[in-house]
Amino acid sequence: MSTSNIFPGALAPMPDAMSATLIWPGPEPVAPPRFVEGFELFAAFAREAGADPAALAADLGALWDFVAAHPELLAAPETAEAAERFLGNAIAVVHPAARWRFTSEPEVCTSTISVPVAGLLRGIIEHPEQREPFREMLASWPQADRDAEEHAALTHDEVDIDFVVTPVPFTRPVLSIPEFVDESGHVIHYGSRWAGGSPPEDAYSRVTHPERFAPVMGVVDALVDHLETWYDVDVDRRSDESGARIRHLRPTTGAQITLTETAESVFIQAGALTREYAPSCTCDACDETAESVADQIEETVLAIAAGGLREVYPVGQRRWLHTERRTPDGGGRSGGGQPDPSLSADELDDAADLLGRLPDGWWPAWTLRSAQS
Repeated sequence: MSTSNIFPGALAPMPDAMSATLIWPGPEPVAPPRFVEGFELFAAFAREAGADPAALAADLGALWDFVAAHPELLAAPETAEAAERFLGNAIAVVHPAARWRFTSEPEVCTSTISVPVAGLLRGIIEHPEQREPFREMLASWPQADRDAEEHAALTHDEVDIDFVVTPVPFTRPVLSIPEFVDESGHVIHYGSRWAGGSPPEDAYSRVTHPERFAPVMGVVDALVDHLETWYDVDVDRRSDESGARIRHLRPTTGAQITLTETAESVFIQAGALTREYAPSCTCDACDETAESVADQIEETVLAIAAGGLREVYPVGQRRWLHTERRTPDGGGRSGGGQPDPSLSADELDDAADLLGRLPDGWWPAWTLRSAQS
């Protein structure tokens, strides 16, 4: 590694592009660099323009203004690449935890934020008015990292859950799945359309036959009946003005669940802030099936009833929501992010108060009925 009188640390070569193929055993991993070499052309350009590269490296605002005033930096690929590397190194001066990596392009990042340097260079020249939003992003970056660390610590918590499961397992009714055809009359084999490969780009914006999820409504009916049979829970069944079917389950203990069903999806609301759509996406690329959606609903609802729902809010300064679902068979998943934006500040405060009274955010299991009719 070399050193520089411009940046406060050793210089390393640009990391290699990350490969999707892992070779084992492989060489010892190399720590990603904080500063990379190859910015000398930009430093020379700055000096010729009357600027001190060391001063630009220490003042990202001044560097932004300098780059914005010199669009000719994009004229030659070599100069543009040198400017990109200088910019990335300057970001690492501001945020010492940031490191270089090369995925599809060079970028400076932590686990929470990534800045592609080529896009940044072009963005400064084409949109210099974005200087203040970029500065605000950099100022909030350390807190974003701390929030992410706090959230990650929650994900790795070890906990023993006293699951309460029904004496008779839920049995899914047989799904009657009709055939669906494409515009050429060929049968569409949902769930295996892409044969393990990548879907075409237009599949991400295309939705065909969302009505293929309609059979799931029968599964929801059976699931609600099962829960009502075995757990001490009141069920309110109704439809709204749009025709959506709503099933509100109010247990004597544990998290309430509301299921809003249409022929195309089921919206699950549970506990204080948990929100989930099944399927989460109906686009052709995701290639969901009625069976996979039924799996998702059953896993979620049965886990919540058994005592496997955790909600922690607020997490960190950005007031994230952390949710976990654990299943009696040892499975589980977790997530985090901003709560439902439609919720008011008062509703969020009430949720925080409610969840703060739960042990580490874990909802208790529903209570089994004492006797069966």
